[in-house]
Amino acid sequence: MIDLETINSMWEKDSKIDDIMLDQTTIRIPQLHQKYLSLHGEFKLLLAKKNQELKKVQHSKWLYYSGKAKPEVYEDKPFDYKVMKSDVPSWIAVDEDINRLEMQVEYYKTTLDTLSEILKQVHQLSFNIKNIIAWRTFTGGV
Repeated sequence: MIDLETINSMWEKDSKIDDIMLDQTTIRIPQLHQKYLSLHGEFKLLLAKKNQELKKVQHSKWLYYSGKAKPEVYEDKPFDYKVMKSDVPSWIAVDEDINRLEMQVEYYKTTLDTLSEILKQVHQLSFNIKNIIAWRTFTGGV
């Protein structure tokens, strides 16, 4: 799977405008849009999947910390505390499994935000090229 660092590297390369061959850059716009839109969709689905996984683990941990989980499920990690119902969310909030999943959810959200910003820039690319041409026309006296 592609990661955020790779996406940033790809965009660094893809965002360069060849100021001599503006027509080639214009032709690339739909390809760039498709490329980053596909990645956006992929990460959106990954985020949804990770959110579902987080919900399941949160429920499992709620059962565990409230003492309602089946003993055989957590044989290797016995929980020897008696926790009041109101304290269960505090225990869940500091659970390592929950924190790991929350960080993954945050990573996917950050990646989606980055891809959304890239897509905005791809949409703006034709306007930027038009402005370059207009500026050259203006400064060239044509």
